[in-house]
Amino acid sequence: MMVARYINRVIKVRLKNDLVYEGVMVDCDGYMNLVIEKAVEYEGEGRKATYPRILIRGNNIMYIQLLPMLGE
Repeated sequence: MMVARYINRVIKVRLKNDLVYEGVMVDCDGYMNLVIEKAVEYEGEGRKATYPRILIRGNNIMYIQLLPMLGE
């Protein structure tokens, strides 16, 4: 699965309800369910909340973007 290549990388995930999460993807499965650590939730233009670990269901994902790592 292509998404599995991004494990331990910083990603941005936009959901169908327009929420955006950024954090380190630590796990995924065949349904594209994601586990993200150090997650920051954004709604609109501002930061809404932070979470130590979240699970995002794959059927709610609009897109996943790989963010550059420091030093890239």
